[in-house]
Amino acid sequence: MFTTSAHIQLRLSRSVFLLSALVIGQILCTAYATGTPKAKVFAGDWKYKQTCGYQHSATLTLTQTGEDVTGDWTDGTRLSGSDGSLKGRIRDGKLYVRYCGGDEHAGYAICPSYETEESGYFTRQGTDLVWYRRVGKKEENTFEKYVVLHPVIKGKRLPVDDHCTADQN
Repeated sequence: MFTTSAHIQLRLSRSVFLLSALVIGQILCTAYATGTPKAKVFAGDWKYKQTCGYQHSATLTLTQTGEDVTGDWTDGTRLSGSDGSLKGRIRDGKLYVRYCGGDEHAGYAICPSYETEESGYFTRQGTDLVWYRRVGKKEENTFEKYVVLHPVIKGKRLPVDDHCTADQN
């Protein structure tokens, strides 16, 4: 009888040990996950290219540190273009940005000074990055979709926009 009782106690001890190990493992995994930085969902090189009409193109190179993002941008057509830098912060899954331009034609403060208010934001749509720009008066806080940029991946061909209206040819 002693052996059966010891055997039951040993099984119970193993079960308690395994359950304890699982609980501790879950706690450690949760603590690790909340203590690690979020994925760098906005970091990288991004590009939009139109092959018809005005041949609009835009590029972004973004660096993300936690919720803060900095980077460089270009935006133009076969007729003219602008470039500059940006800095922003991620809030509610969107990257809100302030720009500066390389010259007075960019429409922004001239680098290294930045706009005083955010005038655009980016969101992820699958593997792509959607660029939204402010339209209308600042106090209306209205944004419209501008372009969809694709991640630049070495060895992978970028999708192009070949949909132009008749007046863009």
